[in-house]
Amino acid sequence: MKQVLWALSTLFVAMQAARAQSGVAVYGVIDAGLVADRDSGESSTRVESGQQADSRLGVRGSEDLGGGISAIFNVASFISADTGQLVFANRIFGFQSWVGLAGRYGTLRVGRMFTPYFAAIDNNDPFDACGPGEATRIFADSGVRMDNTVKYTLPEGLGGFYGELAYGAGEVAGNSAGNRQLSMNAGYAAGPVNLQTAYHATNDVFGNNAARNHMLGGTYDFRLFKLWMALARSRNDATLDTRDALIGVSVSFGASVVAADYVHKHDRMRANSDATQVALGYYYYLSRRTNLYLVHSGLSNGSAASYQASVAGGARSLTSLGVRHEF
Repeated sequence: MKQVLWALSTLFVAMQAARAQSGVAVYGVIDAGLVADRDSGESSTRVESGQQADSRLGVRGSEDLGGGISAIFNVASFISADTGQLVFANRIFGFQSWVGLAGRYGTLRVGRMFTPYFAAIDNNDPFDACGPGEATRIFADSGVRMDNTVKYTLPEGLGGFYGELAYGAGEVAGNSAGNRQLSMNAGYAAGPVNLQTAYHATNDVFGNNAARNHMLGGTYDFRLFKLWMALARSRNDATLDTRDALIGVSVSFGASVVAADYVHKHDRMRANSDATQVALGYYYYLSRRTNLYLVHSGLSNGSAASYQASVAGGARSLTSLGVRHEF
């Protein structure tokens, strides 16, 4: 209870500061929907948050320091719109929390933030790596966020080239390699083409490499429709070797968007541990910031796999009907 009251008071103070200062804004997303879930033969229906985008409440801002340099910050709470609870236990600003400097030579941020590897998955997933259709239901996602992170982002205006590099300090006493993470992405966007590659390495608490993730993705906008593709490999030196693949399509017409994708995981280390997901979604935009959505996905596992299923070899289907509003 004390934690919740402290969170509310902190957000209230931040909102008052946002009103008083130029360059500071309160922002957020509220997303909730009705979900029909069938997991390995067991069915349930419930209301859930974040079926298209993660619900959040945050404060962000910037200050012009002169000489083309600005101080920037962003803190955001990850919330469950269906219950009003904080999603990350003991993390008031678990969605992200960072401060940095931005200028003509790029942007440097310090704090808790998304990994460049996850950002690359998000960029190449027609479902924006969220909800029933997201690739990361079976794709390796690098953990989505990194704590204790220093991240550098290339500036704009590099002829279509862009990229990020991030280092996450493990902060294990006596072992600088323990829990350490390194993540990066690089891409090129010009006209209808966007190509991107990404890498992420994660160490365990002892400093051993727990996973190395490589990804190559891209989109091509044909005007009538947009094609999405991604290929990834995750491995270490002993227990992990998987290959992920995604192919998707999206079509926009009027106020509507239709998206679909096929995602497959192939496990080269364990027999009968592959998984496949097929998803289809429809979005209707009532305004630039508000839309309705209907998304369905079906996921099947090999006899030894249990991705998103309660039993090995299980299948799971999700259907979400909801509304998303940004402010």
